[in-house]
Amino acid sequence: MDEASEGRSLLSFRQIEIFRAIMIAKSVNGAGRMLNCAQPGLSRALKHMESKLGFTLFHRSSGKLAPTQEAMRLFEEVQLLYKDVERVDQTVRQLAAGGDDIFRLGAPPSLGHSIVPVILRQLRKQFKDFNLHFDILPREQVTDYILFQRGEYALTVYGVNHPNILSEPIGKGRMVGAVHAGHPLASSKKISVKAFAKEHVISFLHDTAHARAVRDLFNQAGVELHISTFVSFAETATALVEQELGIAIVDEFTAMQVRSPNVRLISLVEEAFIPVYINHGRFSPRSVVGDAFEAAARRMFFDTKVRSVPRTKVADLV
Repeated sequence: MDEASEGRSLLSFRQIEIFRAIMIAKSVNGAGRMLNCAQPGLSRALKHMESKLGFTLFHRSSGKLAPTQEAMRLFEEVQLLYKDVERVDQTVRQLAAGGDDIFRLGAPPSLGHSIVPVILRQLRKQFKDFNLHFDILPREQVTDYILFQRGEYALTVYGVNHPNILSEPIGKGRMVGAVHAGHPLASSKKISVKAFAKEHVISFLHDTAHARAVRDLFNQAGVELHISTFVSFAETATALVEQELGIAIVDEFTAMQVRSPNVRLISLVEEAFIPVYINHGRFSPRSVVGDAFEAAARRMFFDTKVRSVPRTKVADLV
């Protein structure tokens, strides 16, 4: 039975440290200076690593080291590991200095650039001196963000399916059309998705809340969806609309952020929505500011006046 099958790591943290130093320094001698170690010892450690891994990390020529493709791929993962280590070190320093009293919050761009700042403005009036760390989160980071308590709360446009995360829907956002101001449809106050049938549609590739909502709209209209340009974020879609690269259907939270006079937002005859979820660790401690944030977020979706504050430009969508 080999070491991997026994559950032991192929590389120790010290070996990873040596590998990283060699990659950065481009030589064993340089790595030795970084780690304050003798060159012969590092050379032996490198040969031992390659023997243990079963593949070559560096090509050797005229005393120089050139990383292999395998080494480059491994280095990407090692750099991610070191970012986590640095975060742990920062946390230790904060705790040693008397703890971490920062309220940490995450959200995707659509909510993070629209609804969340309005909620935070309310919190700042209530808690004038609280410290805030606000993260814009891609979908794949949300679960770890909550589980490992990198943030106390996360707002999302989808439910997080994990037994240790409380994920609860608190509201929803309507989908709206986005066209260039010079487009023939731009003068319309309300249109059917059928009008988009022969247009270059900018939309979403993956099975996300936005992609499902767009598909639902086209299904309601009985029109087949043909996407000409795929994007990951609704904000990207509106930026492409501004450059006359097509039309898009985005959520109203993204629509709230549009400032360009070249993008016209239009209500749709058909209706589809993306949900808004509030997420918190099931066993994570709650702060006073966190409780206030959750209460304010819930109010946001029951108080039309509060929700409409940033929407003066697209008041017809309220």
